[in-house]
Parts: sequence; C-alpha cells; structure tokens
Amino acid sequence: MAHDVNSDAVTLAKDFIMLVRARFALWSRRVVGVVLVACVACAGSSTSIEQAWRAPDFRSNTLRSVVTLYVSHDGSIRRTVEDKMARKLAQLGVRAVPAYSLLTSAEVADHQLARSKLLAGELDGVVAIRLVGKEPGPNTTLDEYWGAAWPLLYDENYTFDAVVVRVETNVYAVRDNKLLWSALSRTVDPSSTRVVIDEVTTLMASELGKQAIVIVRR
Repeated sequence: MAHDVNSDAVTLAKDFIMLVRARFALWSRRVVGVVLVACVACAGSSTSIEQAWRAPDFRSNTLRSVVTLYVSHDGSIRRTVEDKMARKLAQLGVRAVPAYSLLTSAEVADHQLARSKLLAGELDGVVAIRLVGKEPGPNTTLDEYWGAAWPLLYDENYTFDAVVVRVETNVYAVRDNKLLWSALSRTVDPSSTRVVIDEVTTLMASELGKQAIVIVRR
C-alpha cells in the first residue's frame, strides 16, 4: 500500500493544534489564578454603616462646635482617633476639638466636671466613638454614656485588627444631655489599625454632614 504523505501531514497538524490548545488552556488557568489572587490581595477593607438612629425630635443643623471623644485605655490610639475625627469634621467647616487637648484625666473621669468644662468652652456637642464587639443599644444621655464608658464597656480582646471591626459613634447635645444620633459601622478585613481609623472617621464625618447633625460651612 502506498504511503499517504498528505494523510500523515494532516494528522501531525491536528496533533500540533491539540497540543497548542492544551498548553494555552493550562497557561490561561495559571494566569486567571494569578489575577484572582492579586484581586483578593488588593481588595482591602470596606467600611459601611450597619445601623443608624436619629432622635425623632432632633432639629437639623444644631451643633456648631463639638468635642471628639474616643474611649480607650490606650492613650496613643485615643489621641489618634480623636485627632483624625476632629480633622475630618474641620474639613467640613465644623469647629471640632479632640477631648484629650481639653480635658484632663480627672475631668474625663468626672462626667459632670467634664460637661461643665465643655459648656464653658462653648462646645455644644460630643462626637463619641467606641470600639465594640457586639451591637449594644446606644446610651440615651451623655451622662449615661460617660458613666458606661469610664470604666470601659467593650471587650478588651476585641481589637482593630479583627476580621470584622464594629465601631459605635454617638452624637450628644451637651446642654440638653441628650443623644441626637447614633450609628454602628462595620469594617471588613482591615489591613491595619490606621485603615480602620481613617475609613471610619471619613465615613462618619461625611454622614454627620449629610444628615445635618452638624452645621457644615464650605
């Protein structure tokens, strides 16, 4: 039987095409895998508001000057959070003072003394931030908050580097000793403490402006 050269050539070509396709499929799977890993690594954290509450009788644009307060035994973290929140509010045109720069340790421990000093400093609101491990109901007065916050009422083992970080932000009217607004934020898979602080303070400052809790000046 005569050797069919054309048939051999066709068979060889088909085998080559199949080999190329197989290698391309393997290469594609590897590339997709690398891209997916890169996307997961670059996704970063995400902060959103889970719950929010506003006093039914609250009048918009009430607070002109506020003190920012973060409840923590860690003085460095406390100063960082209070400074960051004050700066974010200041960018909206709100007069915001970090509590550590205004109140001594003794004054912080005595809520009546602290409240008197805030009123004397013409500060009409408190933006109080607290790291929480669960979703507690907000304290309805500033006195209640101060009493619950000192000593601390959050889980000492619950830190900024947890997989899901929840932060409670309460806004109080100093003169009326009343809760005006409260929100619970949720940050998923934060890469660092700095990221959580920056995202939470940015989100909350923006929301306070949008909800007309503070008087925004552009």
